[in-house]
Amino acid sequence: MPETQKSGPGLRLIGESPISLYGLPAAEWQRRAWAHAGARGGDDDGAGAICIDIGWALSAGLASALAASPGAALLADGAQGRRLIAAHAPASADIGAVAALVAQGEADEALLADQGLRPASAAEIAGDYNQVLRKREVPFAVEMAAEGPRATERAFFRSAYKGATDIVTKFAWPIPAFAATRFCAARGITPNAVTALSFVFVLLAMWFFWRGEWTAGFVSGWFMTFLDTVDGKLARTTFTSSRWGNIFDHGIDQIHPPFWYWAWFEGIRATTPNAPDWLDLALWTILVFYLLGRLVETVFMRRFGFHMHIWRRIDYLMRTVTARRNPNMLIFMVFCMFGAAAEGLAAVALWAVVCVGFHAVRLAMAFRVARGGVVASWMIGSASK
Repeated sequence: MPETQKSGPGLRLIGESPISLYGLPAAEWQRRAWAHAGARGGDDDGAGAICIDIGWALSAGLASALAASPGAALLADGAQGRRLIAAHAPASADIGAVAALVAQGEADEALLADQGLRPASAAEIAGDYNQVLRKREVPFAVEMAAEGPRATERAFFRSAYKGATDIVTKFAWPIPAFAATRFCAARGITPNAVTALSFVFVLLAMWFFWRGEWTAGFVSGWFMTFLDTVDGKLARTTFTSSRWGNIFDHGIDQIHPPFWYWAWFEGIRATTPNAPDWLDLALWTILVFYLLGRLVETVFMRRFGFHMHIWRRIDYLMRTVTARRNPNMLIFMVFCMFGAAAEGLAAVALWAVVCVGFHAVRLAMAFRVARGGVVASWMIGSASK
């Protein structure tokens, strides 16, 4: 039986590193990363400890798995060959001896076994499914000196990116968002400050949309969506997530889209002398189906315990284009470019009906599957896929 611990393991960083990641010295970045993974600062209370070569950075999933696996010794291939880079010394081990093994990079199984350690690769310690970020990710360890700070930062930025997300966030924002995240981190700009700025642009975009000033509205709106990407990546790469920050960010995300849709409607009326009679119907369709879509997703989440967009591959692909803020704004913008704002609102309404109808059918199918089997994400290789 594996050892159990009443609290998280302690932490001992082995060696020194001149490298900084996201504006933080390596030692501070490691302390934050391991605190996020469940480790504590001290290692002298008999609860075991994580001993890690400070020059190696572990993916969040791998760090969490190692912190939950007393006796695991992580081996990795580096510039000096295969070596021990981190170990979770169990409570029965001599932490000083384990730290010495890590410092030497000792990969000899007999020496590791003497301290109650079992060697394993990253893949053997951690799985490749990240439910929080809704994606598959191979666990990894980066030798910072060999790869360099920028490459290391890029690896952790990619790791912080959600898998199931919309087409704009997935394909347009990664490169500029990486630069913006590094810029903010280097200057001590907090995720909450970025979120607050994004809220300012929510209001600016709404004001411009309301007046029918489409170019200024789209510039403000897209910049807001960009900041909405940056704040989350900044929080995850610097380990500065907070309960308030999550509430602030998610609250804005869920509340503001209907107000933008309303502003589109008012902007069309302000700039179209003879607005079509069906314009009101288009607006109400968008608003009602926005709420219905959120309801369908909430029911799925509460019943099955994970986001419906990662149930099966088709749901994952549909998330890329489903009728959320970014795809809707992209559709509306294209129509506005051709001077057809009213028709753009109608197109968004039609797309909302199609998408919510799709998700409602998928919800019904999930309930049917649940009667005779297990509903689980295709990302974990479930039979339900």
